[in-house]
Amino acid sequence: MTKAASHALPPVLMAAQDADASGAPDWVHLLPAGTIATADARGPYRLADAGGVIAASFAEADRLPIDENHATDLAAPLGHPAPARGWIVEMQAREDGIWGRVEWTDAGRALVADRAYRALSPVVLHDKGKTIHRILRASLVNRPNLRGLAALNQETTMTLMERLAELLGLDAAATEDQVLAAVSKMKETPDTALQSALTEIGTAMGVAADQAAILAAARARAAGTEQITALQSELASVATELRTLKEAGAQARAEAFVDGEIKRGRVGVKPLRDHYVAMHMADPARVEKELGALPVLGGTGTIQTAAPVLKDGEIALNADQLAAARLIGIDPKAYAETLKAEGRTQEIL
Repeated sequence: MTKAASHALPPVLMAAQDADASGAPDWVHLLPAGTIATADARGPYRLADAGGVIAASFAEADRLPIDENHATDLAAPLGHPAPARGWIVEMQAREDGIWGRVEWTDAGRALVADRAYRALSPVVLHDKGKTIHRILRASLVNRPNLRGLAALNQETTMTLMERLAELLGLDAAATEDQVLAAVSKMKETPDTALQSALTEIGTAMGVAADQAAILAAARARAAGTEQITALQSELASVATELRTLKEAGAQARAEAFVDGEIKRGRVGVKPLRDHYVAMHMADPARVEKELGALPVLGGTGTIQTAAPVLKDGEIALNADQLAAARLIGIDPKAYAETLKAEGRTQEIL
């Protein structure tokens, strides 16, 4: 049997529930259910058996520590202190993942109530396939990275309209018209996956997948905090799926473009394929412009460049031709004369 590896996940947003008078929540969201997306490249992870994870987590101890900034894993081995700021004494498997009941220390309760930290990051055991098998501990952090969970100090009075704005990537103060416009943009997109996500949002709210119906339901329920609480989990799950779909779509478009340029024979792209795919996901226009300036290597081993521009009777090399000249190591002026005499293709021998 392969031994599961200890791994500190990046900071995870944790949802507050049943906060006591001091502002520190009794229950915290430790892991979301299903596929766990991350903002960096280490994921996705997977929570397949929440009950099994809970049992394994308490197999050797009846409480698990919560420290600050992963001090147990980073500071303690160097001889620095790593005091517990709370103890996870119970876990529950819920529809949206694993939650933990925390007994805060006085210092930990003060840190959370003062909003010194906004998130929680678990340390887990997972196998090579990144399926999580056990939670070892957790840490108070300020750089959340796991997708789809609310902040540690989230106000329970958040209106549903504000929640919808958050799910759509808008400012919390967005107007109803701005939310409507964002939903309309989702609905009009030709991306089938995004339209499916819109349907799921409507289903989570108990209405049709129509922007007007969704907003009407939001207005009708905005004054009822009980309904908001009931919908929070479902909407958070839908938001996670939506973000995952958007990221998958961006990656598919990036791979299609970069692979297309490789097939065209764009010089220097193939060895840096993953680099250009990642860059394209972040800034498509920049990468397309950058690769468009590189020369193309034809099927016969030739660099294909655009026709030179005549300037005062002389050849003026464009960016592609200058790149080609640098690639084959000849003087640009000599290359221009060659193009003028032989045409648009330079043979690499």
